[in-house]
Amino acid sequence: MGFKHISAGMEAHDALIGGESSGGLTVRGHISGKDGLYAASLLVEMISVTRKPLSALLGELTDRFGALYMAEYDWALTARSKAGIHEKLMEKKLLPDFGLPIERVSYLDGCKVYFEEGWIIARFSGTEPRVRIFAEMPTRARARELVRTMADFLGLEFHD
Repeated sequence: MGFKHISAGMEAHDALIGGESSGGLTVRGHISGKDGLYAASLLVEMISVTRKPLSALLGELTDRFGALYMAEYDWALTARSKAGIHEKLMEKKLLPDFGLPIERVSYLDGCKVYFEEGWIIARFSGTEPRVRIFAEMPTRARARELVRTMADFLGLEFHD
Protein backbone atom coordinates (compact mmCIF):
# COMPACT_ATOMS: atom_id res chain seq x y z
CA MET A 1 0.00 0.00 0.00
CA GLY A 2 2.81 2.38 0.75
CA PHE A 3 3.11 4.21 4.01
CA LYS A 4 2.29 7.54 2.38
CA HIS A 5 -1.31 6.29 2.06
CA ILE A 6 -1.41 5.28 5.72
CA SER A 7 -0.09 8.69 6.79
CA ALA A 8 -2.65 10.44 4.57
CA GLY A 9 -5.44 8.25 6.00
CA MET A 10 -4.33 9.06 9.52
CA GLU A 11 -4.51 12.75 8.77
CA ALA A 12 -7.87 12.50 7.00
CA HIS A 13 -9.45 10.56 9.89
CA ASP A 14 -7.51 12.14 12.75
CA ALA A 15 -6.25 8.67 13.66
CA LEU A 16 -3.99 8.18 16.65
CA ILE A 17 -1.96 5.30 15.21
CA GLY A 18 -1.28 3.84 11.78
CA GLY A 19 0.52 0.70 10.75
CA GLU A 20 1.02 -1.93 8.13
CA SER A 21 1.52 -5.68 8.15
CA SER A 22 5.28 -5.42 7.59
CA GLY A 23 5.58 -3.80 11.01
CA GLY A 24 5.71 -0.16 9.96
CA LEU A 25 4.02 2.05 12.54
CA THR A 26 3.66 5.70 13.40
CA VAL A 27 1.74 7.75 15.94
CA ARG A 28 -0.02 11.09 15.53
CA GLY A 29 2.40 13.93 16.28
CA HIS A 30 5.46 11.91 15.28
CA ILE A 31 6.93 11.67 11.77
CA SER A 32 4.49 10.77 8.99
CA GLY A 33 6.61 7.81 7.92
CA LYS A 34 7.12 4.48 9.62
CA ASP A 35 9.51 4.35 12.54
CA GLY A 36 10.19 0.89 13.98
CA LEU A 37 12.53 2.12 16.71
CA TYR A 38 9.93 4.56 17.98
CA ALA A 39 7.23 1.86 17.91
CA ALA A 40 9.47 -0.56 19.81
CA SER A 41 10.27 2.15 22.34
CA LEU A 42 6.56 2.78 22.92
CA LEU A 43 6.02 -0.93 23.51
CA VAL A 44 8.89 -1.14 26.01
CA GLU A 45 7.51 1.95 27.77
CA MET A 46 4.04 0.38 27.93
CA ILE A 47 5.45 -2.78 29.52
CA SER A 48 7.52 -0.72 31.97
CA VAL A 49 4.69 1.60 33.03
CA THR A 50 2.02 -1.09 33.39
CA ARG A 51 4.44 -3.68 34.82
CA LYS A 52 2.58 -6.31 32.81
CA PRO A 53 4.09 -8.84 30.44
CA LEU A 54 3.30 -8.44 26.76
CA SER A 55 1.08 -11.54 26.90
CA ALA A 56 -1.13 -9.87 29.54
CA LEU A 57 -1.41 -6.67 27.51
CA LEU A 58 -2.36 -8.66 24.43
CA GLY A 59 -4.89 -10.62 26.49
CA GLU A 60 -6.52 -7.38 27.62
CA LEU A 61 -6.83 -6.20 24.04
CA THR A 62 -8.34 -9.45 22.76
CA ASP A 63 -10.71 -9.64 25.75
CA ARG A 64 -11.98 -6.17 24.92
CA PHE A 65 -11.95 -6.19 21.13
CA GLY A 66 -11.71 -9.86 20.10
CA ALA A 67 -8.95 -11.55 18.16
CA LEU A 68 -8.33 -11.65 14.44
CA TYR A 69 -5.67 -13.64 12.64
CA MET A 70 -3.91 -12.82 9.42
CA ALA A 71 -2.62 -15.06 6.68
CA GLU A 72 -0.22 -13.44 4.22
CA TYR A 73 1.34 -15.02 1.13
CA ASP A 74 2.96 -13.72 -2.04
CA TRP A 75 3.93 -15.06 -5.46
CA ALA A 76 6.41 -13.95 -8.11
CA LEU A 77 4.76 -13.12 -11.41
CA THR A 78 5.68 -12.98 -15.05
CA ALA A 79 4.30 -10.12 -17.12
CA ARG A 80 1.83 -12.57 -18.67
CA SER A 81 0.58 -14.01 -15.37
CA LYS A 82 0.22 -10.51 -13.92
CA ALA A 83 -1.85 -9.42 -16.90
CA GLY A 84 -4.10 -12.47 -16.57
CA ILE A 85 -4.70 -11.89 -12.87
CA HIS A 86 -5.31 -8.19 -13.45
CA GLU A 87 -7.86 -8.95 -16.15
CA LYS A 88 -9.67 -11.54 -14.03
CA LEU A 89 -9.88 -9.48 -10.83
CA MET A 90 -9.75 -5.84 -11.85
CA GLU A 91 -11.34 -5.78 -15.30
CA LYS A 92 -13.81 -8.68 -15.36
CA LYS A 93 -14.25 -8.40 -11.57
CA LEU A 94 -14.54 -12.17 -11.16
CA LEU A 95 -14.36 -13.76 -7.71
CA PRO A 96 -14.16 -17.31 -6.43
CA ASP A 97 -16.84 -18.89 -4.27
CA PHE A 98 -15.50 -18.24 -0.78
CA GLY A 99 -18.38 -20.05 0.89
CA LEU A 100 -19.27 -16.86 2.76
CA PRO A 101 -21.70 -14.05 2.01
CA ILE A 102 -19.83 -11.06 0.56
CA GLU A 103 -20.72 -7.73 2.13
CA ARG A 104 -18.86 -5.56 -0.38
CA VAL A 105 -15.85 -5.43 -2.69
CA SER A 106 -13.37 -2.57 -3.02
CA TYR A 107 -11.03 -2.07 -5.97
CA LEU A 108 -9.13 0.92 -4.53
CA ASP A 109 -5.92 -1.00 -3.79
CA GLY A 110 -6.27 -4.34 -5.51
CA CYS A 111 -9.35 -6.48 -4.99
CA LYS A 112 -10.52 -6.47 -1.37
CA VAL A 113 -13.51 -8.59 -0.41
CA TYR A 114 -15.27 -7.89 2.88
CA PHE A 115 -17.20 -10.50 4.85
CA GLU A 116 -19.08 -10.18 8.14
CA GLU A 117 -16.12 -11.50 10.14
CA GLY A 118 -13.13 -10.40 8.09
CA TRP A 119 -11.68 -9.71 4.66
CA ILE A 120 -9.31 -10.86 1.92
CA ILE A 121 -7.29 -8.79 -0.52
CA ALA A 122 -5.26 -9.64 -3.61
CA ARG A 123 -2.99 -6.78 -4.62
CA PHE A 124 0.06 -6.27 -6.77
CA SER A 125 3.29 -5.08 -5.20
CA GLY A 126 4.14 -1.53 -6.13
CA THR A 127 7.87 -2.25 -6.11
CA GLU A 128 8.36 -5.74 -7.54
CA PRO A 129 6.64 -8.22 -9.90
CA ARG A 130 4.61 -9.98 -7.19
CA VAL A 131 1.03 -10.46 -6.11
CA ARG A 132 0.22 -10.61 -2.44
CA ILE A 133 -2.87 -12.15 -0.90
CA PHE A 134 -3.78 -11.31 2.69
CA ALA A 135 -6.78 -12.44 4.71
CA GLU A 136 -7.92 -11.55 8.20
CA MET A 137 -10.44 -13.78 9.98
CA PRO A 138 -11.34 -14.95 13.51
CA THR A 139 -9.13 -18.05 13.09
CA ARG A 140 -5.77 -18.54 11.43
CA ALA A 141 -7.10 -21.65 9.66
CA ARG A 142 -10.03 -19.74 8.13
CA ALA A 143 -7.70 -16.94 6.97
CA ARG A 144 -5.42 -19.52 5.28
CA GLU A 145 -8.42 -21.21 3.70
CA LEU A 146 -9.52 -17.93 2.12
CA VAL A 147 -6.01 -17.30 0.76
CA ARG A 148 -5.91 -20.84 -0.68
CA THR A 149 -9.31 -20.29 -2.35
CA MET A 150 -8.14 -17.05 -3.97
CA ALA A 151 -4.77 -18.51 -4.99
CA ASP A 152 -6.44 -21.54 -6.61
CA PHE A 153 -8.87 -19.23 -8.41
CA LEU A 154 -5.97 -17.16 -9.77
CA GLY A 155 -3.96 -20.21 -10.83
CA LEU A 156 -1.28 -19.69 -8.19
CA GLU A 157 0.34 -22.67 -6.51
CA PHE A 158 -0.36 -22.51 -2.79
CA HIS A 159 2.34 -23.71 -0.39
CA ASP A 160 1.63 -23.54 3.29
